[in-house]
Amino acid sequence: MGNFFRRVGDILKKNNFTLDSLHYGRQRIILDYPEVDSSNLFQVMQKALGIHRQNSKDCQYLIDYWLGDQDILGRPRAETSNINNQTVVNFAFPITRQIVGYTFGNPTEFIPKNIKYQKDISRLADIYNYEESHAVDTCSGIYGSICGLSYMITLPSNKITKDMTPEIPIVHSYLDPRTTFVVQSTDVGNPVIMSCHYIDNKVTGKTDYICYTDKYKFEFTNMNPDTLKISVNPVGLNPITLVENSLFLTGDWEQAIAVMNAQNQVTSDTLNDIEGTIKSLLVILGAEFEDDNVGIKKIKENRVLTLARGDGNSGNLDAKFISPQLDSISVENVRKYLDDARNVITGIPDRSANSSGGDTGMAVINRDGWTDIEIVARLKEMFYKKAKRQQLSVGLAILKKLGLISKDVSALDIDISVGRHTTDNLQTKTQAFSTLVATGELATIDCLELSCLTNKSREIVERGEQAKKEREKETNNQNNNNQTENNGITE
Repeated sequence: MGNFFRRVGDILKKNNFTLDSLHYGRQRIILDYPEVDSSNLFQVMQKALGIHRQNSKDCQYLIDYWLGDQDILGRPRAETSNINNQTVVNFAFPITRQIVGYTFGNPTEFIPKNIKYQKDISRLADIYNYEESHAVDTCSGIYGSICGLSYMITLPSNKITKDMTPEIPIVHSYLDPRTTFVVQSTDVGNPVIMSCHYIDNKVTGKTDYICYTDKYKFEFTNMNPDTLKISVNPVGLNPITLVENSLFLTGDWEQAIAVMNAQNQVTSDTLNDIEGTIKSLLVILGAEFEDDNVGIKKIKENRVLTLARGDGNSGNLDAKFISPQLDSISVENVRKYLDDARNVITGIPDRSANSSGGDTGMAVINRDGWTDIEIVARLKEMFYKKAKRQQLSVGLAILKKLGLISKDVSALDIDISVGRHTTDNLQTKTQAFSTLVATGELATIDCLELSCLTNKSREIVERGEQAKKEREKETNNQNNNNQTENNGITE
C-alpha cells in the first residue's frame, strides 16, 4: 500500500481542506447595550451582522457537509498518478438523523403542574399541535444538530381582527440560522435584547430585515434608515427564541469532522489502490516487439502475453506487473479505529457490538452504546426545554390578550415532557413501582418518579385522588340507598 498509513496519519494530524476555515462552535452576539430602540438600532445591527456573517458562513459549510459536499471532493490529484477517487461516505447525515430521531421521536407533552389549569393548558397544547409543533421541534432539532443552534418563532395570526378571532390564533414555526440571529446584553444571564430575521430577495437584490424587541417591531431594507418602519410589539415579548444545541453552540458531529474526513480519504485511497492494481503497468524484460502498436493492442485486448526474443529463443525472458500490494487487514484495522473514534465522539451506538451471550436489559444497552446516546439526548433536551418554555410564554401571552385562557396561567405552571421510551422495560418498571408502594413509606408521586413509569406523575396522582374521591362518594351513596331500602322493609 505504499505510503498509505503515512497519508492516514497526515490527515489525522492536520486537514488541509476547507475545514481549516471552520470556527468550532458558533459565537454568541453579546453587546454592551441595555436595550435596543430606534436611536441605536442600526449601530447594534452593524456590530451584530459582523459576528452573524461568520456564524452564517460556518452554518453553510456544515449544512453542505451534511448534504454530502465534503472536503474530500476538493482533494487535488497526486502528481505521480492520474488516479484520484473522491468518495464521500456521508456519516454526518445518519448521525443527525439518529440523534434527532432518538431525542424528538415522540411529540412534546405539556403537563399542568396544577390541575385547575388543565383545561387552559390542554387548549394551548391543541393549538400548538395544530401548528405541527412536533414537526417544528424536529426541524429545529435538525438545524441544531448540524449548526449548533436553531431558532423558533411564535406570532399572532394575521387573520386576527377586531371583530374576529380565528380558531387557531397563533403561527408557530422554525427559522433558518443562516438568516436569523439574536443579540444578548452583557447583563447577568445575557438576556436577549433583540432578535432579527432577514430575507435576501434574489430578484430585486435587496435584503429585507425584521427585528423584534419586547416593545417594538422594526422593519427596514438594505440597512437604510430611510426605509425604517416602527410598530409596537402587541405581544410584549420577543417572538424569536434561540435554541441552543450545546453550551458552546456546537453541532452533534462537528468535533468528528476530522475523523470523517479521514474515513473519506481511507475509502478513496483504498479505491485508488484497487484501481491502481487493475491498471497496473506490465514490464517486459528480454523481448522485443516487431510492431509495438499491434503487439500492445493485442495484449490489452486479450490480457494474455506470449514472449519470444527476436531470434526465437525464449530463454531469460520475464514479464511482471508493477502494482501496489493491498494490505486488507491493515486497512480494516484503520477503518475499525476510525469508526470507534467517530462513535465515541458523537455518542452513536455501536452497530458492530458482539453479544457475549445471555446479555439482557441494561447490560445490552450499556454494551452497545445506548447509554451514550441517552446522555446526548438529555443534554439537548435541557437546552430545548429552556427555549420551548420561552416560546410557550409568547403563545400564552397571545391567548390571554384574546381572552381564550385564564389570565393567571403562566409558563411556570407547565411541565414540558419529551417522552422517548417510557414503555421500555415496562414490566421491570411496574414491579419497581409495586415494591416502592408496598414499603408504605413513600408518596405515590415519588414512587412513580423513581420507577420512571410515566412523565405525568403529578397529573396522574391528582386524577387518581379525584377518581378515588368519586368512588368513595358513589360507595357512600350506594350504602345510604341500601340503608334506606332496609329501613323501609323493616317498617
